[in-house]
Amino acid sequence: MLSQCANSQCSRPFLRLREGKLFLVETGRPGKLGHCKADGVFPAREVQPRIERFWLCDQCAKQWTLIYDREQGILLAPLRKPVVSAPVTGVPSRAMA
Repeated sequence: MLSQCANSQCSRPFLRLREGKLFLVETGRPGKLGHCKADGVFPAREVQPRIERFWLCDQCAKQWTLIYDREQGILLAPLRKPVVSAPVTGVPSRAMA
């Protein structure tokens, strides 16, 4: 159950779905070992999908996103700001001949 913002530096409680940003992350975890085959070999462990839910409040979602790393788990990462190209000024336009 979600209780608060996934940002450990924020203590804002989770109250409504319409606020902030909800993340559903599918992670894999080893399942049960399979049954022994006729040749005496055990098959490799199956990886069973698991869905975990995380939430960032409105304020944190403006600056952060969540990423999943197999070794470290869920990590907070800064949002990349979009590159905005400014119009070039002071360049004379070419006259069409």
